[in-house]
Amino acid sequence: MSFYVEIEKSIEILKKGKSLLYPTDTVWGLGCDAFNIQAIKKICEIKNRSIYKSMIILVESMDRLHQLVGTISNFTKRIIVDNFIRKDKPITIIYENTKKIATNFFRKDNTLAVRLTYDPFCTCLIRNFDRPIISTSANFSGFFPPKSFSEIHPYILRKTDYVVNFRREEKANYSGSSIIKIGSNQVKILRM
Repeated sequence: MSFYVEIEKSIEILKKGKSLLYPTDTVWGLGCDAFNIQAIKKICEIKNRSIYKSMIILVESMDRLHQLVGTISNFTKRIIVDNFIRKDKPITIIYENTKKIATNFFRKDNTLAVRLTYDPFCTCLIRNFDRPIISTSANFSGFFPPKSFSEIHPYILRKTDYVVNFRREEKANYSGSSIIKIGSNQVKILRM
């Protein structure tokens, strides 16, 4: 399957409010439209995960990030840009006082975990879908994420509405992104 055919099929699935299993800049991810609460609930059911446990949202540009979280400090922008230039492990940043989207209903502290992805597949998918997407590892809650497509549990494969046919032979360089929270120009590392 070609890259663009898989992008088109994935967009069609996301527009229908269905679940998607796709390659990311870290491990294979389960995802859906970040604004579709029913699709988010389905992802939680597949993972046997509490609906109240937060998930990461992927965006493809600083503009889309700004739409979700409002003003981004120069300090935070510098962290994002430096991470991209150095090609370090992808980072997810937890933002405070974010705008309301569907996923905010399970964040009691009004924060949102967002990763600006530079992965070509994810970037193209989000840009053409024109909406942010949920990204959570393709494993049962509490278990280690699979480092390759072949390690994904058959149940998850069966329950997901569409499995992207792209990069299935690759092994992940990372078991997940680093997660940080920034407040008053100080970084708190939550996961390395």
